[in-house]
Amino acid sequence: MQLVVRPAREGELAAVGALAVEAYAADGQITAEHPYAATLLDTASRARDAVLLVAVAGDAMLGTVTYVPPGTPFAEVGGPDEAEVRMLAVSPSARGRGVGRLLSDECVRRARADGCAALVLSSGSWMHAAHRLYERMGFVRTPERDWSPRPEVDLLAYRLPV
Repeated sequence: MQLVVRPAREGELAAVGALAVEAYAADGQITAEHPYAATLLDTASRARDAVLLVAVAGDAMLGTVTYVPPGTPFAEVGGPDEAEVRMLAVSPSARGRGVGRLLSDECVRRARADGCAALVLSSGSWMHAAHRLYERMGFVRTPERDWSPRPEVDLLAYRLPV
């Protein structure tokens, strides 16, 4: 079945949040009670203030990502001409099927269409599979932008000129 990336629909917002929490929990980094789970579940804010995308195959939702145009409320590490990738999550049952790449490619496409100079992102230091994906796509580590939103969370920054 063909994978399609599209904006999340209003009736899907709860499912998108649940998928994101499930994906992050599968990596052993959060639980439903973790403070970041509330951020992942707040899909209404992401749909309103950024672009909440989903990857679907038929009726099955397999992944999600938030594309953040420059200067919008979800921007964290981007400059004035840089879009961002936030909260990329792939259902554990769909990993290894190209879902993360498809979602990331759509963010690159949108950044180019928006006239951005680059696409940037932060990724947990433990997210090794994601790092390999980003590096295969041409993203370059930008350690000067690494940061920690909480003492136990180290985020690594990446940048892709578009």
